[in-house]
Amino acid sequence: MENDSSKMLLAQNQLANKTNTWLLFLFLGWSYGSLDKIGLQILFYITLGGFGFWAVIRLFTLNGAIKEYNKNICIRVGLNADEMLMLGVI
Repeated sequence: MENDSSKMLLAQNQLANKTNTWLLFLFLGWSYGSLDKIGLQILFYITLGGFGFWAVIRLFTLNGAIKEYNKNICIRVGLNADEMLMLGVI
């Protein structure tokens, strides 16, 4: 049981916070960097958010990207579906 709780704690510390990610995106355009995609973040900045088009698309895809990132963190740590459900990932 100790091992399971330590895995959950490890995953919880690595999960992306939805509110923080949204605030960073809305005020600074920073979303890919929060999800460990620094290369895409640099490209996003260089192209000024794809001249605005990429930024608009990101408004609709950010929630899904956060969920996918958090789910991948849980899988990497080795959590099962019930543990992911307890953390609110799925």
